[in-house]
Parts: sequence; structure tokens; C-alpha cells
Amino acid sequence: MTESRDIALVHAARSGEVAGLGALLTRHRARLHALAVGMLGHGADAEDAVQDAFVIALRRIGDLREPRAAGAWLAAILVNVCRARLRRPDGEQLTGEHVEPAAALDVVAEAVERGALRDWVWTALERLPEPQRVAVMLRYFSSADSYEAIADVCGVPVGTVRSRLNAARGRLADELLRAAADAHADRDVLRAQAAAAGAAMSAFARDRDPRALEFAYAPDVSFRMFDGVERHGRDTLARLYASDFEDGVTAGPLRVIPGRRVAIVELVLHNPPEQPLHCPPAVTQVHFHDAGRTHRLVCHYAPRPQ
Repeated sequence: MTESRDIALVHAARSGEVAGLGALLTRHRARLHALAVGMLGHGADAEDAVQDAFVIALRRIGDLREPRAAGAWLAAILVNVCRARLRRPDGEQLTGEHVEPAAALDVVAEAVERGALRDWVWTALERLPEPQRVAVMLRYFSSADSYEAIADVCGVPVGTVRSRLNAARGRLADELLRAAADAHADRDVLRAQAAAAGAAMSAFARDRDPRALEFAYAPDVSFRMFDGVERHGRDTLARLYASDFEDGVTAGPLRVIPGRRVAIVELVLHNPPEQPLHCPPAVTQVHFHDAGRTHRLVCHYAPRPQ
């Protein structure tokens, strides 16, 4: 019965069924933890070894040739991780089968385009603290992906950006496991909410009617645009948008990265022929929102062409 259950779960996991993958890993957690304790003793090392083994399994589920041997396969991965830890001199970074911090986000980069796994990955990302989540979304899913650009958007030093990304990597593997068997948010709904801001701006550009912005922006929205000055109020935002549109600037959607409380909208900006350098070529907008209505907006502009 145990083997047949593992076989079913492996096939489900290979086909991208998130619940199957989560169940496969969690059903073996207790036995693997006992094995890790036997090799490393009680404490954080044993817990970390199990987590590292799970991250490796997440990446290599397609390499498991014999689904009925899933338990033994997971145990072999764990033993290699534990041996690497035992060989490690104090303070030395682990190598070999151990998953370095960046590997957790490698899993995200690989999984985000894999059908059903996409929702699972985003559910895990949503559980990161907001500063870490924003840094990860910008770094791995937007055009404003340099440390300097992220620092500009977040209003923090580059060193803080590095610290946030490192902290996110440390938590993400565990959050992936926690989220594996959970129900996931409707990404289509979140995407529609994120796209609403872009649609509102397009409607405003076309009709110059400030009412087009009402459903996408809170009345007291705070925002930071081209000059880095913090401003407040939907009416003020509308006036700044209008000044560009009246000069002949147009905007087109490039990418939407949805999220429950943070969404990223990327736009291409087209300048009028007589003013080719009026605006930068593109803008990355980070929308901090509540149910789709932005209460804070931060913009990062692509470098102007030389």
C-alpha cells in the first residue's frame, strides 16, 4: 500500500500536481528527520538537513526512475546531505549535495513556468515578509532586476537589498514545502487586479477623465515617480500623468507580475517624434495595494538611450 501510494504521488508530482508533490514530501518527513537526528543529533542541523534534502528532491523529481523507491531515494539524498555536513569544518560553507541559499530561488526560476507549479511558487512567495517579497519579485521577475534598481525602488542601500535577498533565500525552501499542499490564490484574479492599474492609465490617457483612476488608486495614494519626491493624492497623480500625455507621450503594457498585496506593472513609454527624450523608454511600477486598489506607488525608470 505504501509503495502504491508513493507511485501515485510521484506520477502526480511529475505531471505538476502540487498537492501530490507536497504529500510525497510530507509523508516521509518524520522518517527522514529521525534519520537526520541519528546522523547529526538533535537540533537545527538535523532540521536544516531535511529541508535541504527536500529542496534537492523538488529539483530532481524528474530523475526518479523507479517511483516505488521514492522513500529510499529521499533517504539517499538525505544521507548525502548529512555526510556533507559532517565533513564540513566549523564555519565552512557546504558543498556537493547541500543546497546553497541561492538554490532555493533557482527552484523558483525553474518552476514558475511549469504550469500548475506556478501557483504553488507564488503562494510560497506571498508568505515572505513584504520587504523580502518585493526584492524577490523585482530581482527574478521584473526588468528592474539589478541591485541598484531594487535599492532605488525600495529606498534602501544596496547592502540592504543583498541582505533581504539572502534572508528570502533562507526562508523560501521551507515556505515552498508549507505551501505545497495548500489551496492557491486564483492567479487570474490577481493578474486582472494588477492589470487594472495599467488599464486605468490607458483609459485616462485616452479620455483625460480622472474618474478612470478611481477604481485603481486610493484617494490618498502616495507615490514616487521620476524625481524621487514622495507625493500624495490621486488628483496630484492624475495631473502628473496628464502633463505627460498632453505632451504626446503614450504608454503600452509590457508585463504584469501579480500578487496579493504587491503587484508589478511594467510599461513601455513612447515619446513624440519632436521630443524623443521626453520620458525614459520604460517604467517599472510597484503597486502596494489592497484588493487591487493601489495605496502606494513606486516607479523605477529604465535608463535613457545614449
